Amino acid sequence: MTQPPTPPYGAPPRERRRRPSAWWFAVGGTLVLVAIVVFVALFAWTLTGFLDTDATVDADGRPETIRLEGDDRRMLWLEDGVAQTCTVADPDTGVEVSTRSVGGDYNRSEGGSDWTGSVTFAPGSGSVEITCTGGGTVIVGPAPAIGSFVVGLLATIFIPLLLGGTGLVVLIVTGVLFATGRPRAG
Repeated sequence: MTQPPTPPYGAPPRERRRRPSAWWFAVGGTLVLVAIVVFVALFAWTLTGFLDTDATVDADGRPETIRLEGDDRRMLWLEDGVAQTCTVADPDTGVEVSTRSVGGDYNRSEGGSDWTGSVTFAPGSGSVEITCTGGGTVIVGPAPAIGSFVVGLLATIFIPLLLGGTGLVVLIVTGVLFATGRPRAG
């Protein structure tokens, strides 16, 4: 009786996996590009609270009635270098609207001038009468809300990081599998 032939030493080499489709590179690249677009869009959206303007009021001592949409607090932005004072009143009753000094330094530049946030007020019935003196102009705009600013900032950081990170992982894994895999048939 003869013995069967001796098997070669070691296990037979495994067949290499097929390369992934080139479309996977497009998926990873698209995720990275979407992350960049989302970052820019969220960054712009986060800053809109600081850049919106409801109205501009001439600081000439004459009252101006302004219609304000929504119930969010508004801020008076006084022009730097100009000694301006303002009063805010309800146009229907003539009663002065209570204002609060801002709890920090808020600055913005617009049209070549610098502005500092002075006071905030609630729009009440939706219309206010603002009287300012001292010359120049005063900007009326939404008061920055720190809570929504922080949420917007976190979203601006983490959503693009998640999208871009996922895209980068897809690109790396696809690149490694493409480099080590056998060519696709046909």
